[in-house]
Amino acid sequence: MDGEGVAEAAALVEQRAVPASGGYRRLWQIAWPVMISTSTVTLLTLVNLFWIGHLGTVAIAAVSVCGNILFIIFGVSNVVYTGSVAIVARRVGEGHLGAAFRATTHGVALGGLLGVVVAVAGYLSAPAIVAFFGVGPEVEALAISYLRIMYVGQIPLYINVALSACYQAAGDARTPMLINMAVVLANGIADPFFIFVPGQVTVLGYALGWLGWGVNGAAVAAVLSSAIGCLLFLGWSFMNRRPFAPPAHAISVSLAEFWQMLKIGTPASVSMIARPLSTFLLLKVVASFGTAAIAAFGIAIRSFSVNWIPYSGINVAVSSLVGQSLGGHRTRDAESTVRQGLVLTTLLGVFFCVLYYGWARDIMLAFDHEPAVVTAGESFLKLIALGFLFSGPMLPLGSAMNGAGDTKPPMIAAFLANWPVKLPLSYVLAIPLGYGVDGVWLGMFVSIVFEALVMFVWYRRGTWKTKRV
Repeated sequence: MDGEGVAEAAALVEQRAVPASGGYRRLWQIAWPVMISTSTVTLLTLVNLFWIGHLGTVAIAAVSVCGNILFIIFGVSNVVYTGSVAIVARRVGEGHLGAAFRATTHGVALGGLLGVVVAVAGYLSAPAIVAFFGVGPEVEALAISYLRIMYVGQIPLYINVALSACYQAAGDARTPMLINMAVVLANGIADPFFIFVPGQVTVLGYALGWLGWGVNGAAVAAVLSSAIGCLLFLGWSFMNRRPFAPPAHAISVSLAEFWQMLKIGTPASVSMIARPLSTFLLLKVVASFGTAAIAAFGIAIRSFSVNWIPYSGINVAVSSLVGQSLGGHRTRDAESTVRQGLVLTTLLGVFFCVLYYGWARDIMLAFDHEPAVVTAGESFLKLIALGFLFSGPMLPLGSAMNGAGDTKPPMIAAFLANWPVKLPLSYVLAIPLGYGVDGVWLGMFVSIVFEALVMFVWYRRGTWKTKRV
């Protein structure tokens, strides 16, 4: 090994936050910071809803409409995230830190470029997108201005996503967690000062408020917080030479690597968008059964966000470690990582199944006491709870493929399950066959089982283990 190779190997030992062995310990070291980050984002959603709730029903409706749109649009960031994780983790496993640094710079550049494209396209199309929902002129006006400001925030957000992916691929999930916590804290504190006029709200005896920009103030606070987080992230990385020290030689721009990131990340993005978009369209079928069905659907879907906190950490850990193992030609280590993730997500699936099935009625009563809402929501929760027995084990299989850069199989599985299966089956069961809203729930359950089976078959083929990145 030459002098540069020795230096790179020594730097790799110093920089990798995850040891070469340790089994579940390796997973946990990456997973727990991601879980904390997911928890803080979930908390921020509730805090934002609390502040905006002081502005009245119109403001809540406007932000709710935009929330659905932004959640779907956020799926585009998976192009950057999955593409960066797959390539950077592979280079780390190979021990080529110079190549890992180059991939990191490409990921950040791609995040910035994609953020600009999404921001411009979203800003221009915001009126047409909001008008599609037919929410009325008052809500529509607020939603358009709020959405346009939030679209601008996609630029720093996508850069943050790229940096998080590269840090996690290197085995360091704590730095993105700390940056994310700082962003969430700043946003939560800034909200009341941007939203309200002085003295409009009082918390613990203190009168809050400053600019009084209302719903737009909430969007401005979110964008500024994200921008500050982006500057912190970039500054920390530059000053501390993380997640990789820049090599002595100049870094060349590789259009081929940009293209490779897009080829890996685009299917993962389609897979991420397929589920919420199809579920969103399914709401039209649910709406045909009245307000109670809509309310039950909304409460149940929101209650499921708790599940993603532990799952998100395990998914990121599996993707990163599989990429590193395959980069080091340690196929058995990659398979072992997937098995460990499979054990954890299966246990979680059983836990959530028991929780949601056994306490379905209590969960619904915590949000609404209307009998029709509780009845519809209870049947939904119980049926989807059984689906956790299939969806839990499915997750690390998809994460393994994403970490390996073999992202087309999860995309195909998600598309088939949610579009040719879930949407038409839910409609046929609910309306022509007369099962009502329970037909919708049954269609969703069948799609979960179908996707899990397709993923299992594809995983067992083993093509992900030989994917070249």
